[in-house]
Amino acid sequence: MKAQRGREVTYSRRNFLLRSAAVAGMGGAWLNASAVSAAGDKPNILLIMTDQQTASAMRCAGNLHLATPAMDALARQGIRFSHAYVTQPLCMPSRSSLQTGRYPHEIGVISNGRDIRGEFPMLGSLMGNAGYECAYIGKWHVGASFKSAGYAGEAYDIRPDHRKTEAAVSRLKRGFREPFFLTVSYMNPHNVCELARGEALPDGPIGEPPMEPDALPPLPENFAIPENEPSAIREVQRKIPFHYPTRDWDELKWRQYLWGYYRLVEKVDAEIGRVLDALFSSSYADSTIVILVSDHGEGVAMHHWNQKQVLYDQCVRVPLILAGPGIKAGAVSSELVSTGLDIPRTLLDWAGGAPPESMRGISLRGIAEGATSTLDRPYVVSETVFSRDTQPLGLRGRMLRTRRFKYCVYDTGTCREQLFDMDADPGETRNLAVQTEHQTILKEHRTALAEWARSTEDLDFPYVQA
Repeated sequence: MKAQRGREVTYSRRNFLLRSAAVAGMGGAWLNASAVSAAGDKPNILLIMTDQQTASAMRCAGNLHLATPAMDALARQGIRFSHAYVTQPLCMPSRSSLQTGRYPHEIGVISNGRDIRGEFPMLGSLMGNAGYECAYIGKWHVGASFKSAGYAGEAYDIRPDHRKTEAAVSRLKRGFREPFFLTVSYMNPHNVCELARGEALPDGPIGEPPMEPDALPPLPENFAIPENEPSAIREVQRKIPFHYPTRDWDELKWRQYLWGYYRLVEKVDAEIGRVLDALFSSSYADSTIVILVSDHGEGVAMHHWNQKQVLYDQCVRVPLILAGPGIKAGAVSSELVSTGLDIPRTLLDWAGGAPPESMRGISLRGIAEGATSTLDRPYVVSETVFSRDTQPLGLRGRMLRTRRFKYCVYDTGTCREQLFDMDADPGETRNLAVQTEHQTILKEHRTALAEWARSTEDLDFPYVQA
């Protein structure tokens, strides 16, 4: 077991050195803001997606319990957004948002297994209209057909992850009619779902976890279930032991689970590194913007939670890195980002395409290139519908994140609301909604969420009145 992990880490370090050298060699192009725009050229765009990766699951985010050299290399040569939130912490709703620039409830994809409701311009078609050759490789899981969304006939949803990498490397070697928009969408670390259930991992084994506590990552500081938590959260957790088989786990089991999750992140980082190697070795190296994002996060043992769907930060906050020509190197932005809304607007900004009126969001280009330092955004919103595929499980929720506070409300149960001071309590351990001295702030957030609901026609959710 230890020998196997040693081989994985050695491979990662070797490729880290190769990738670092490659990135350093092209630094003049990537760091020169006029490299693409001065000539009026449109940059190529490579969008890399992981699945179920929480924002803290990167070494560059301060996590010392895993090695992510590929992601770290991108962060050093680009900008990392530390407060990037998904529109919903579930695969299909989040991915469908990214392809339409709308909230899940607006397009009807409130759970997995649902089709997009209504006619919305799709990202692939919009990029194609802007002159891009569009290709998509890997996990799709969007509430619309692949080709109707405007992507060419590339293989998609192929498994396991190393085959996605092979397809992407082959496509880069074969060449594009520039400019191109290539998405490479991986499965891992989503295989933590099978790991928690004790099933075989679809992308291959990672070895047996250590039994010695000293060889395992520690439990998170917010491991305990917080006081005054909405009762419906644990009720729905008990309903679906298939998704949440963790109720009787002891601390050793939780730490072994974390060990496995970090190995799965390392596996996908190695695949990303191979794609970046191919990019940096190609003629596209100095004209391609790379975007790394995940579709949603993972519970990673916070508050005794695995999987996603709940509105705690580990599930709704994800990695987001932009790197490429003209983008600031080594920067970190704490601006509030909505990935499903902002990424499509950002891509169209670089592509020179006009976003349709139906598309929400704000372009991140100005911050990425240093033209501005703020998005001037008061809040971001995430929604959730607990379900197993299309079957609802009787719990919905909404989250509004302002610069300092985070407000969550669920539609059933006792103690429906949560309010956290994210500066003083980033682990979301003290629910201020039950405290008298915070009622003014609570009412302000209720009002802001009600205004959002009216503006997005989210009218069937039982919001608490201010």
